[in-house]
Amino acid sequence: MQDVTNDLILGGRVHLRQPVDGFRSGSDAVMLAAACDPPSGARVLELGCGTGLPMLSLAARRLDVRFTGMEIQPEIARLAVINIASNGWADRGQVVVGDVSRPPFGSACFDMVLANPPYFDPARSRRSPNIARDLARADSAVPLRHWIATATDLLVSGGHAVLIVRRERLDDVQAALPNGSAMDILPLGGRPGRPAKRLLLRIHPDGDGRRRELPTVVLHEADGADTPLASAIMRDAAPIEWPPSPASETF
Repeated sequence: MQDVTNDLILGGRVHLRQPVDGFRSGSDAVMLAAACDPPSGARVLELGCGTGLPMLSLAARRLDVRFTGMEIQPEIARLAVINIASNGWADRGQVVVGDVSRPPFGSACFDMVLANPPYFDPARSRRSPNIARDLARADSAVPLRHWIATATDLLVSGGHAVLIVRRERLDDVQAALPNGSAMDILPLGGRPGRPAKRLLLRIHPDGDGRRRELPTVVLHEADGADTPLASAIMRDAAPIEWPPSPASETF
């Protein structure tokens, strides 16, 4: 077993073992979980779960959901299983080893799918020599379009997917969506006045075809300190609310 750290997340609500080397989960994972609001009793799937931080963060806030993580790397999947058990949620969570392009599930079996896909285009970014980090960051092994196709195919009628991606991949996501899908876009900004590089996406395959960009959620003050909302998310497991979008922003 590789060397790991034992980290406390969300003010100690989540205990997370993750590798010292390779990809390590951070704020993106917590923001993704905060943006998820599944229906009561929902069956939730995290694609490419790694050591499980997004689904564990959601589980800490929503004790009424059942969750499944899918991870392609067996050693990392074993850490996710350990993390579920160490947090006391083995009765409502599980991990399966699987490939996003060939998931070991039938169609339409989850109420919500969440994912932090490898969103760097390998043709336009530097590759990591660390295999685990490269799999988590660059979409060379499984292109982004396969993540979108799998996420939407696994949803029950009326279900939705929540993803976090970089701004430059938005058109790629849009091109991969099934016809008629609706998508809400919630930018995550750094300091005020700076462009938002990360986007939270809420996708409804059974939607009306709308694509709506909502007001940016600012996470840092001008001096770099966390905003009250960012502090509440990172320390207190607060949710990110999806505000209604005025008709003028629909396009």
